[in-house]
Amino acid sequence: MNNEELIAKLTKIFELFTEFNEVSFKKSYDDLNINEVHTIDFIGKIEKVNVTKITNCLKITKGGVTKITKKLIEKGYISSYQSENNKKEKYFKLTSKGKIIFSKHIELHEQAIKKDALILSQFDNNEKIIINEFLDALSIDFENKLKEN
Repeated sequence: MNNEELIAKLTKIFELFTEFNEVSFKKSYDDLNINEVHTIDFIGKIEKVNVTKITNCLKITKGGVTKITKKLIEKGYISSYQSENNKKEKYFKLTSKGKIIFSKHIELHEQAIKKDALILSQFDNNEKIIINEFLDALSIDFENKLKEN
């Protein structure tokens, strides 16, 4: 197998991965997009979450986070509050509806990890080392390409 064939196969896998995630996501989360679910997940994991913390974690602009949190409040997934010590800063917490999505998201991640582990169990340790080296090289390549842009 030559390099072009391997790259074509890798490209096809990226496309299938993207398609699977889109289909699976729509099936699992009716009225939410991926940024909204990741915001719910972050708020569920961290205490005293504000716009700045969400921005730093999800790598979205403050304006984008403001739009997302506004939508999530309107949809009833999160609520906002202010602390006694800092009336200027707005914080977010999950509502009961948001906690359901948070739990579902964790469960879906755990299921995905178990399924992916079955694929990796087909390989011996030496093969896993090679796979790991390839993934490291691919990661570094993407990071370098991002820096160039």
